[in-house]
Amino acid sequence: MVNITELAAQKVKEVLKAQNKEDALLRLYLAGMGCGGPSFGMTLEELKSEDDILDEEFGVSMVIDKKLSMYLEGAVIDYVESSSGGGFEIRTANTNNGGGCDSGCCSGCGGNC
Repeated sequence: MVNITELAAQKVKEVLKAQNKEDALLRLYLAGMGCGGPSFGMTLEELKSEDDILDEEFGVSMVIDKKLSMYLEGAVIDYVESSSGGGFEIRTANTNNGGGCDSGCCSGCGGNC
């Protein structure tokens, strides 16, 4: 369903360890809608709900609400480093932009218009 790069998985594990939450789940959620479609965010959670799909890759457990699965099919979570720092990026199969929040142009979160 959702893929995570090895580097992103390593960085997630570092965050989990730093927050003393090694058993936490990485939740992907709908953060909003932009002119390029939906944008997604990530947070840490302790529990999976019955409406969630659980996916695991490189030792990182990810949960997604079943209703969002069609939007996140084939998505990739990556960690991107630049001269201004680094951060996570969610690239969905339905978008072609490079904004870190994946929401498209002029969304106020780094869209590339």
